[in-house]
Amino acid sequence: MPIIFGPVNSRYAFTGSPCPHNDLAFESNAQTLGEALKAYQEHFDVSVVPCTTPIDPGDTDVKYFVFTNNKTSISSYVDIHIHRGNLEICAKQNLDFELLSNDLVELGELIC
Repeated sequence: MPIIFGPVNSRYAFTGSPCPHNDLAFESNAQTLGEALKAYQEHFDVSVVPCTTPIDPGDTDVKYFVFTNNKTSISSYVDIHIHRGNLEICAKQNLDFELLSNDLVELGELIC
């Protein structure tokens, strides 16, 4: 069952457990990235939608998402990566990307 982390349940938020903090993980039985995002949005009352234009002037690639906390209306950009064993996969905006049961999906906020 894939686990999902994002801005509202970051695995780097202090919880008293060893870092990274898997105790905040949201488990989903999603089979695709799109299904995982849908479950995450419903559980945490957030919106995660593909960004339609590149955010960096030199970029031609659209790979980021706009994350909005529906309770506060605060939005930020996130980059979604799938950690699979020793691999880190950037699925970009491929919502049909197939997830495996041991995958860790991370919605990482952009810091620069």
